[in-house]
Amino acid sequence: MQLTIQAPAKVNLLLKVLGRRPDGYHELATLMQPLDLADTLTVRLGEPGLRLSCDKPELSGENNLVIAAARAYYAALGQEPAAAFELIKRIPVAAGLGGGSSDAAAALLALNALHHGALEPQRLAALAAGLGADVPFFLAGCTAWCTGIGERVEPWPDFPLLNLVLVNPRFALSTAHVYQQFDFYWTNPPQTIRIKRPLRKTPSIEHLLVNDLEEVSLREHPILGQIKETLSKTGARGCLMSGSGPTVFGVFADAAQAGKAAQSLRTQGRWWVRSCRGVRA
Repeated sequence: MQLTIQAPAKVNLLLKVLGRRPDGYHELATLMQPLDLADTLTVRLGEPGLRLSCDKPELSGENNLVIAAARAYYAALGQEPAAAFELIKRIPVAAGLGGGSSDAAAALLALNALHHGALEPQRLAALAAGLGADVPFFLAGCTAWCTGIGERVEPWPDFPLLNLVLVNPRFALSTAHVYQQFDFYWTNPPQTIRIKRPLRKTPSIEHLLVNDLEEVSLREHPILGQIKETLSKTGARGCLMSGSGPTVFGVFADAAQAGKAAQSLRTQGRWWVRSCRGVRA
């Protein structure tokens, strides 16, 4: 038995760091939207053990979150692992786009489908939370408001699907490093601040795009500010760094404008550029 599943990228349309928890994690409030840019994961049940092959060989090791997700799934199932994975990567690594977390969520979803829904959704969500802050979001399959460390997911399925241009400067950023530096720079009071999702209407893009982590990443890598300026000049309604970066995205009025802007940026030959659109399952 085998199943092929898409593992979408995401962008953070809003990311607020609300405080540092006693366990060392950060309390967050973030609005994320999945994209039509996606990795492809094929899962085959068969011989005992877990195996992963990837078109990027450096990602084929035991430390890949796909393998971690599979171990967690079979432990919860009470069975010995017996699955092989083939991963085709399209999402840049360590880019603020959630590629590794999405791959892990895809592994959980595919394994559960191949095992005829043996674990209920709440159990899958608990496994996802143990794998990483963004993994529970990818189980939802739509735009969602996430709080806690990201494990509390409130789907927002009627949120507009945005036309975006993603720009990555072709270097990776460590999420842990960015948060460590944020702790050094931030000026929030020590108590945890709480904010709630707007309930009545979708906020305008101009008032929505906020990322507390930008201060750190733009300070250390001024090129990200230049990318934001370049996207604005190509007609973006708003620009923001996604997650801990370094990918920056611009929001465009429609797919045609996004495609035109992406083509213009590609001709410069400096950065990885992709036009894309938000999706829902």
